[in-house]
Amino acid sequence: MTSKSRDTRLEQKAEWEAKLKKREALLAGKGADAKKIAADIQIRELKAKIKESNLRIRAIDATEKRTGELAAMKAEKLAQAEAAKAAPPAPKKKKVEEAPAPEAKAKKKKKKDEETAQQ
Repeated sequence: MTSKSRDTRLEQKAEWEAKLKKREALLAGKGADAKKIAADIQIRELKAKIKESNLRIRAIDATEKRTGELAAMKAEKLAQAEAAKAAPPAPKKKKVEEAPAPEAKAKKKKKKDEETAQQ
């Protein structure tokens, strides 16, 4: 009777607890002491099932919590992405190329003049 549903597990747990109380009352009615009641096979089996159900319920809760956290993170990330698309992009800075220094122009002109003079 394994189930991944929290509601189903809670129903099973309630059923086993009712059976446990009924069995304890039956044994107490027969005059069994606490030691014999605790040692009864059916009592131990029911307690084990209740313990297992508690463990599964905690695991289901942890899974649901983690799923909720992941969904919230995903929604937040999606909202940030949409906000980034909606906002106008910041203008990119272009490198401003400086005009060559006047000295460099003068040197090129001088070199050109020398070449023409040699020919």
